[in-house]
Amino acid sequence: MNHDILDALSQITREKSVDRAMLIETLEVGLASAVRRKYGMPADVQVSFANDTGAISIVLRKTVAETIEDPPLQMTVEEARAHRRDAKVGDVLSFPLPIAEFGRNAIQTAKQVLIQRVREAERERVFREYADKIGTLVRGVVQQVDRGNVIVKLDHSEGLLPAREQIPRSYHRQGDYVRAVVINVDKLAKGPQVILSRTHPDFLRRLFESEVPEIADNIVEI
Repeated sequence: MNHDILDALSQITREKSVDRAMLIETLEVGLASAVRRKYGMPADVQVSFANDTGAISIVLRKTVAETIEDPPLQMTVEEARAHRRDAKVGDVLSFPLPIAEFGRNAIQTAKQVLIQRVREAERERVFREYADKIGTLVRGVVQQVDRGNVIVKLDHSEGLLPAREQIPRSYHRQGDYVRAVVINVDKLAKGPQVILSRTHPDFLRRLFESEVPEIADNIVEI
């Protein structure tokens, strides 16, 4: 299982261009969440992942208390002395937990957290990359046509060419190359974040700039 996790981290880091340290932190957070589901959400859980070997260490910490007010965080003196004879009120005891105790549920929870963080990181990367490209011309391949809207595969993302931003009576087929201008980058969009247009005034202007620059220099700004 450890080698599987290492392989998965390497694959995600390579394919998604996501920082490996962030992935490891996310994995630890996901596993800690799985442990808290069993021992109580306030539980003091420490999870560490060895990047070189893939070994996972899970430790549950409890404070010795005279009166138990928060069971996930506290234990009685009697309970503590069953593990350490000289335990006294105020001491913090650590209990190593085997990953096998949580089985597939722990890995599944960690995987869900990991996927969510990867998605968030990807969306942040796309926003940073394309936010400065508003008004510029981009080229991509038609990936899908859905109810008149066109999904365009760009270099490092997907773009949305809405029906309203398409040239009237134009027809786009899957696999066709298409050029459009970036008019917006929606950080909160559920689908493609990069919004494209082939009707915006900047589209024609950028086409002239790319194809006939000497003519574009004489175009009067609208």
